[in-house]
Amino acid sequence: MQYLILIHNSPAVIDLFAKMSDEERKAAFQIYWDVESDLQASGELVDSKALDTDAQKHVARGADGPVVTDAPLPELTEVVSGYYLVDVADEARAAEIAALFPEALVPGGMRIARIWTDADFAANT
Repeated sequence: MQYLILIHNSPAVIDLFAKMSDEERKAAFQIYWDVESDLQASGELVDSKALDTDAQKHVARGADGPVVTDAPLPELTEVVSGYYLVDVADEARAAEIAALFPEALVPGGMRIARIWTDADFAANT
């Protein structure tokens, strides 16, 4: 089963990293590389990317085409800052991986979502 592990950047995450010493922050960032390496070795990693949170845009459908504005919108307190797409045995394994990241230390820092297959769409149409 494939799961998307979403890493969220929120005020709580920013505060978490701000309170770390330089050594703690370096160790926290090393976790991303270690997890990726472990997932590659196990064959569970499909893809992973860090996202540029400063260059994100909000897109809405307008009467004359797409309306693009800077994101995050003022009313939002968090943005997606990265993801890991994994192919794992079950939801429990996806949650186990998500819990390894520093963001899992704060509420709302990590999310997982199962990727729907063609069979899921067929069953729900």
